[in-house]
Amino acid sequence: MSKFQGMFRIVTYSLSVVLITFLLSNSAAAQDGEKLFKANCASCHKINKKLIGPALAGVQERWEDQEALYAWIKNSQDYLKKNPDDSYAQELFIEYNKSVMTAQAVSDAEIGAILDYISNPPADKVAPVAVAASDTDSAPAEDYSTYWLLGLVLILVIVAKILSGVRGSLEQVKLHAEGKDIPEPRGPLAALKDWVIQNKRYTVLIVIVILASFSVKGWFVLKGIGVYQGYAPEQPIKFSHKIHAGENAIECAYCHHSAYKGKNAGIPSVNVCMNCHKGISEGKVDGPVEIAKIYDAAGWDADEQAYTGVEKPIKWIRIHNLPDFAYFNHSQHVVVGKQKCETCHGEVSEYGYPMKQYSELTMGWCIDCHRETSVAMEGNEYYTKIHKELLERYKDEKIEAFTVEHIGGLECAKCHY
Repeated sequence: MSKFQGMFRIVTYSLSVVLITFLLSNSAAAQDGEKLFKANCASCHKINKKLIGPALAGVQERWEDQEALYAWIKNSQDYLKKNPDDSYAQELFIEYNKSVMTAQAVSDAEIGAILDYISNPPADKVAPVAVAASDTDSAPAEDYSTYWLLGLVLILVIVAKILSGVRGSLEQVKLHAEGKDIPEPRGPLAALKDWVIQNKRYTVLIVIVILASFSVKGWFVLKGIGVYQGYAPEQPIKFSHKIHAGENAIECAYCHHSAYKGKNAGIPSVNVCMNCHKGISEGKVDGPVEIAKIYDAAGWDADEQAYTGVEKPIKWIRIHNLPDFAYFNHSQHVVVGKQKCETCHGEVSEYGYPMKQYSELTMGWCIDCHRETSVAMEGNEYYTKIHKELLERYKDEKIEAFTVEHIGGLECAKCHY
């Protein structure tokens, strides 16, 4: 190998190292820019949409002096005081209701990384929301077993009919060969009547089995009247508890705060939704479609970032509903009884859309719960006096852990009065 070839390889290798280092540093800078943007800017700004502050796409082009832009980002209030003649900065301040942007403790290098990220966000960050997988609970495949069974029964009846016809034909051939008279053909009802007369015991047994089957079936049909376990109606907005309570770990009380204050858990007002969705305009599953319905109900103009004053009710469909003659108080169970929401509503954090009724909510279901659930008396001031009385009452039976049954949880007047 010549000396020239060796030098060429060394130069090529060096350039490769420099190029790889440059690409990696650019990638790291872009990654840092994304992290810095999310940490310092994302709460008030979006890249392509107005939020609390203006959209940041093209921000470098809107500022003629880049040094002024850097100073504005670091401390806008200080910049306004020192530069009263900057018409663009003053107009921007007035346009956004003279709200002061929080001073940012970032260096010039970090601002540069943020601006680079805004100018060239990763492609997968700006791609339209695609519904890759539905958040709805996967619908069970349609069950065709009943149709297959009916088809099989029909085939068996046809085969039996054919065999019966063949048998009848063979008997007629036999009688003809023996020179005997061939009897007139009888219908199926006459044949059935003959079979019943000849097999009275089997007939009685079959009738008993049929009556018992219909009686059991009828009992369960009647027993299920008014029981809506599994009820999952279509709602006006595809709200997913799995995303809100599960992935984002939002406490139940944030939306259903009245469950801790009174009888009903309540339906959260649209204002509760807007606490978060002023800044979150696109969902993980349906993009902006469902959140746009919230905006429509609240009278919120996402482009102008202002309320229009035109509000509409969201017509939610109630899922859990007890009869009027049954009294239930959420706060009594949640606050005093220390019961978790999952006791009655199941693992709500795993439910997608639509929400469903988890429990039977029948009288028997409630009674079983009262018989099995221990009362949280230790450290619960509400039960201090009752606990002492129960310990004294049941000391001979050596019962120290008490269920709701022991404190009158099975008395009719507790729930019906």
